Amino acid sequence: MTEILESIKVCGDLGHKKPRLARTFLKTAKENISGMKFIVLLLVLILVFMLAFPLVSSIDFFIEIPLSNWVSLDWYPDEDYFGMLVPLTGSLLLVLVTLPLSLLAGWVLSLQLVDNRKSWLNPVTVAVLEVWISLPSVIIGVWAIIEIIPLVRETFGGNGYSLLAAAIGLTIFITPTCTLLFYRSYLIHLDQFQGLENSFQMSTLSRSELFIKSQPTAVIGTINYIFCRIFGETMVVLMLSGNSLQIPGNFLQSFRTLTSNIALEMSYAGGMHETALFAMASLAIVLIMTVLLVQYKRLIHV
Repeated sequence: MTEILESIKVCGDLGHKKPRLARTFLKTAKENISGMKFIVLLLVLILVFMLAFPLVSSIDFFIEIPLSNWVSLDWYPDEDYFGMLVPLTGSLLLVLVTLPLSLLAGWVLSLQLVDNRKSWLNPVTVAVLEVWISLPSVIIGVWAIIEIIPLVRETFGGNGYSLLAAAIGLTIFITPTCTLLFYRSYLIHLDQFQGLENSFQMSTLSRSELFIKSQPTAVIGTINYIFCRIFGETMVVLMLSGNSLQIPGNFLQSFRTLTSNIALEMSYAGGMHETALFAMASLAIVLIMTVLLVQYKRLIHV
């Protein structure tokens, strides 16, 4: 009888403790959520500040300099000519050449990783690509100066520093990132469609089409990310492009991008010249944000 009474007492104590445990759990969860909200808010504020600083710093430029000046081809800051079309065209040409090369190379390599995912070489290759991504861009640039510039010079002529050299170097720099993004997205795709691919023995083109239709978010996100990386890359392009302020007439001529121009001239710029460089940064921000908004709108309808 005594044992029965003790058991009832223990059960009663546990019953009283359950609300207390629930309250403690809810309090802890609330504190964690509050901490997460603070971290997210802090990150958003830092991002907003980074984006707003060039925009605010370039207000005077857009007010004082007429539109016909800064959309011209003449960049002579000492003479108050701030034409941005030359470096902007250089950036867009580089994207136009490098983006399809990076996407194609990344997709082909990702398919190789998928098809050999059970091989012992697969994790080794993934690890190599991850190390490759972690390398500072200046290392890729130095290697490209030693290897790519002489190759372009001896094969095609010119001094080697050109749109072609910059596109090759940047493709080598970006492709590992593109490969891993496609590879990890394809692994998710295989959970749904691996049986279908095996049953129909689908060709590479058919597999690619099926992947694009089944993972549109991943495809759009990868294209957008690679576009932003190429457009915003500075060091590799700075070291390989030749940095001539001209619109290249062919792949073997040197050129300058928007980000390279900012990096080259910000250290000594002053007055309206410095404000014009902030305006260039604002132009890059607006372009990238436009791409992001278009992507977001596209994903809503996927």
